[in-house]
Amino acid sequence: MKNLLLSALLLCSALIAACGGGGGGGGGAALSSAGPATQASLSTASGYPSEPGSCSIADQRSWLNAYMADQYFWNANLAVPNAAATTQDEYFNSLLFAPTDRYSFTQDAAQASQFVSQGTRTGYGYATAFTDATQTTLRVRSVEPAGPAAAAGLKRGDTVLSIDGLTPARIAKGELHSVSSSGITRTFTLLDASGAQRLMTMVSSNFVVAPNVGYTIFTAANGAKVGYLAYEEFTAASLTALGTAFNRFRTDGVTELIVDLRYNAGGSVLVARALASLIGGASLDGKAFAKIRFNAQNTAKNFDFAFTSNAASLPAAPLEGLARVFFITSPNTASASELVINSLTPFKKVITIGAATFGKPFGFQPRGACSTVYNAVNFETFNAVDFGRYTKGLPATCNVSDDLSKALGDPTELRTAAALSYIQTAVCPAAPVALQANLPAVQSKQARAGTELTAPTRWMEPAFGEVAAPSMVAD
Repeated sequence: MKNLLLSALLLCSALIAACGGGGGGGGGAALSSAGPATQASLSTASGYPSEPGSCSIADQRSWLNAYMADQYFWNANLAVPNAAATTQDEYFNSLLFAPTDRYSFTQDAAQASQFVSQGTRTGYGYATAFTDATQTTLRVRSVEPAGPAAAAGLKRGDTVLSIDGLTPARIAKGELHSVSSSGITRTFTLLDASGAQRLMTMVSSNFVVAPNVGYTIFTAANGAKVGYLAYEEFTAASLTALGTAFNRFRTDGVTELIVDLRYNAGGSVLVARALASLIGGASLDGKAFAKIRFNAQNTAKNFDFAFTSNAASLPAAPLEGLARVFFITSPNTASASELVINSLTPFKKVITIGAATFGKPFGFQPRGACSTVYNAVNFETFNAVDFGRYTKGLPATCNVSDDLSKALGDPTELRTAAALSYIQTAVCPAAPVALQANLPAVQSKQARAGTELTAPTRWMEPAFGEVAAPSMVAD
């Protein structure tokens, strides 16, 4: 029963975001959609119908009210629903416990299941970020290797002058709409790293999402072998690549580890446990990785999830003997990423480089009904010493700005260089780069509207070609 439950636990960031993030991984069964009802609805043990009686608006809303009253983490604080809502998403949002719940969201079931079942997304395959508080400078943050953007030559660090004729100022207002179908042309005017202006076009398509696992090995100034792992999404599809990286770390005698989670907004709890176990080593086998806690009506579902060194549960043997671990973090670091960091803190020295994380100690069990997937917060998490509720994020040990001028894994990239410096000196860099100040707060309503990515994840970017608010990445 618990294995089945765990397969559905997604620490998505609000989006995704805060699905807390992310998505993917073992949530496939939970992301299935219930089409029009063709048989009598069954009742669950808790009393609400397992499916709407039909897909009429009235039946969908009646079912959702009952589901939220039982399964929603803040069910005692449900808002009065907006009976005049024109969409099911709007109706769902009206139920949420605001402003505490900046995480829950809905998805179109077909789009949600596409990634889980096929490992693909439809769109362009890029993410951009404002790098100033006034939202006038827009730069490319990351590019999917197999997407149309990569094929067109878009690169991390490119400065965007316009997209489809829209200036960064207009994009900041939400005028650039999401694209979730194939065959839509998008045009960019860019400045590249040399300052040369160029025009670029790309056409949206259905593309395979790469595992987004990158690794390298540095030799620090003190001679230490340092493993560097860049990881962007906790999905089952990434496990093989994670195994390859850790096998190399072990073979090459790595004694220090940098895990770059600056753009990782979460995903599968099972995969998060796997990564934490690979870092933690066999000595943590059986100790509490995460304590999962549901609302007061569902305490019978509470359980503790343990670290493992079981070869059947991991893609490689754990890396043994690490006394400490470095995480590169940002406000995009959310949910399952935060869970990994928090889970290791009672057992190892954890040093975080970058900026405070998003702050999502909650998770979802996504529930599909009538072509909509509801990602309502169902549970919260604590580590082995009962630390949780870090809704303001996990703070950075060393505050260092992101460096879009360098590739991830470049030893001169500001955050990576700071981690390497700390390995040598055991202190933060003497002159840390100042962070941007007074950046606007995340607007989760905008994120749910789908016109602008204002939450830290790729999971809810229908086109994976959206714009992140400066508070998410311009840190």
